[in-house]
Amino acid sequence: MPHTKIVLVGASGRLGQFILSSLLSFFPNATITALLRPSSKASLPSFVHRATLPDDPTPSNLLLLLRGQDVLITSLPPSTDTSLQRAIADAAYGSGVKLMIPADFGSCDSADPRTLETMKLYRAKRDVREYVASLATRAEKEGGVFGWTSMVCGHFFDYGLGTKLLGFDVEERKVKMFDGGTAKWSTCTRERIGEAVARAVMVDGGEDEGRRGKVRNRLLYVQSFAVSQREVLSTLERVLGEGGKGEEWKIEEVDSGKLISRLKEEVERTGDSEKTEELVGVLGMTDADWRQRKGFANGVLGLEDEDLEVVVKRVMKEMEA
Repeated sequence: MPHTKIVLVGASGRLGQFILSSLLSFFPNATITALLRPSSKASLPSFVHRATLPDDPTPSNLLLLLRGQDVLITSLPPSTDTSLQRAIADAAYGSGVKLMIPADFGSCDSADPRTLETMKLYRAKRDVREYVASLATRAEKEGGVFGWTSMVCGHFFDYGLGTKLLGFDVEERKVKMFDGGTAKWSTCTRERIGEAVARAVMVDGGEDEGRRGKVRNRLLYVQSFAVSQREVLSTLERVLGEGGKGEEWKIEEVDSGKLISRLKEEVERTGDSEKTEELVGVLGMTDADWRQRKGFANGVLGLEDEDLEVVVKRVMKEMEA
């Protein structure tokens, strides 16, 4: 049966706002609830239901909040503390939620051995996913309804291009070019992630069991496109040149392996947040072509690649605003 009651944790966040927008577009007749912290001042459409997630929720709090919901989506800030998501998953299982989409997303593949060895943050994402999967296995044995879908989307392209995450300093016309900049890596705009989430919910609640089986209880990989740094640079040069702002870019050639090793040591030693983001940045462009992954799901979700130049033009306009 179609899912008609959906709750979103983190609806006002960097990604959550885009997931909410897609849910409203794909499910105009559904009851959509945003689960917000007590201190939240988020401005949401009047027809979105609001509920309060206590700062220190008890199991009974969470069970009450999730009772009667079909779908739970968590879009929480990255954290190595998995306790909240585990508690939410327990409540989802206990309250009869049919589908949970945990806060996997992110720049890197949380099922990739190198990523897991390099970053504690992605080990935490894996641990949450495996815990949610264990609840789904339990549900199958006990005749329950609980299931899950997790999603790896690569770098948030629209966010990363304007924040140096992808190696580009647009204002200064500088770029850190990793290993010659020719390797392809999958990446998503936040609009694409929102659309992919909404489509996954729709497939899970649909009547096509074959298609549903390719989404439910699976780790999916999605993209807006697979690009190289060289392709992004040439697109930037073209787009900025059309706007009369074409300047020569300064290219710094960087060995990704050496940089990853150095940053890994610094992050483990200091926990520095800027170094952590830099490490995520380079790691997310290394062995990150989702088209080669078994769970590549653009096809089953009905997603076509976006146009790189159109997206770059939009990001440049947003940066100027």
